[in-house]
Amino acid sequence: MKIIVNDTAVECKEGELLIDVLINNGIEIPHFCYHQDLGPDGNCRMCMVEIKGEKRPQIACDTFVKENLEVSTKSNRINAVKRSILEFELLNHPVDCPICDQAGECKLQDYYMDYGLYESRLSTAKTKKGKHIDLGSNVMLDQERCVLCMRCVRFTSEITKTGELGVMGRGDHAKIGVAPNRKLNNSYAMNVVELCPVGALTSKDFRFRQRVWFLDSAKSICHGCSRGCNIHIDYNETKYASEKVYRFRSRRNKKINLSFLCDFGRLSYQELNEPFEAISWDAQTVIESLKADKKVALVSPSLSMQQLQAVKEFSENHAIALFSLAYTDENFGDDWLKTKDISANFAGVQDRHISTSQEEFEKSLNNASLVLNFDHKFLKDKAFADKEVIHFSTSSCEHGSVYAIANFAHESGTLINCDGIWQDFYATKYPCEAPRLIELLETLR
Repeated sequence: MKIIVNDTAVECKEGELLIDVLINNGIEIPHFCYHQDLGPDGNCRMCMVEIKGEKRPQIACDTFVKENLEVSTKSNRINAVKRSILEFELLNHPVDCPICDQAGECKLQDYYMDYGLYESRLSTAKTKKGKHIDLGSNVMLDQERCVLCMRCVRFTSEITKTGELGVMGRGDHAKIGVAPNRKLNNSYAMNVVELCPVGALTSKDFRFRQRVWFLDSAKSICHGCSRGCNIHIDYNETKYASEKVYRFRSRRNKKINLSFLCDFGRLSYQELNEPFEAISWDAQTVIESLKADKKVALVSPSLSMQQLQAVKEFSENHAIALFSLAYTDENFGDDWLKTKDISANFAGVQDRHISTSQEEFEKSLNNASLVLNFDHKFLKDKAFADKEVIHFSTSSCEHGSVYAIANFAHESGTLINCDGIWQDFYATKYPCEAPRLIELLETLR
């Protein structure tokens, strides 16, 4: 069906929340407390709209669409309402935007520029609250910046069901916090930082390390386990330093991770910045080594479909027995996003019909004189006295010849997650010092 928004027809389904219809159609609707993966709460009142036939403005997060609904999101009356709400939110706010880590991503800042633009009428001293409070799990709290949207409280009570956060006090003294002698402590705690629409909750890991307007972003997939959570890789290359990844942010995918990430996956960006020593690429040396009679290769189950196919074709052309073994951790998985299969593309290995037999691999390994490792963790620290070992690796290896290859932040490709969903990911735009695996294999044909 269709409804009318700002004199324009918009398609939707009967019974949808009005705020969802507006967001999904790219129509600006200010909001603090509402989140598409937490649902409505109705406490901030910022999503007020005018509805034809209604005497008073209504909140869009508690209005269901129906046939012939006529809505106005922009009018002098609505703008005055939003201005009043913003004035209330900013009464005791410290207005420390220049030193706030959320500057550039703060909705309070954005909405003030869009709807506020007033001078403060407060004649009394502002109420002081706690600052730089360490809640645990890499989360810092500045209570003075909080708009009491309750997103963080609802996340810990309704999503993780751990209930660490709550509202304490009343009126001007109401504030978010944890119970005495408790800490924020769950595997998904850092999601509250991303859920916070202002600078009240910040990441201790990212805090004061980079201004967000300097960061570029690439759409990628978390390689921490087989769930395949969608992420943004935020990175920057400065004038006097090479590219550095500063954080992973969740990228909404309703079929997989919604808007959330586990803390392990969120912090796994650090591996992409680790330097390691490798030897200069020498195709002729590798070609000479490939003349060995018996050869075996182990390929990482976290490589992309394109890389797996290239390794498979290379192995077939050079009579190399190819295997891949899954990464498993029984203690890592849970009943939500984390899986015990901590490889990113083991389903892709099976799709390419690459052998996953541990027994067959061990047998081939014992008989081989040349061992090739395509970034598999199993061989990185393993020493062989009677075998030549060549690593094509994204990280340090203790033994053998190590040739550096680009990590997944510098690659574009496809992964298959644990539910059989094919997903593409994309490389950052800055060039990588290490060559790409597929390009190296092309030189060995």
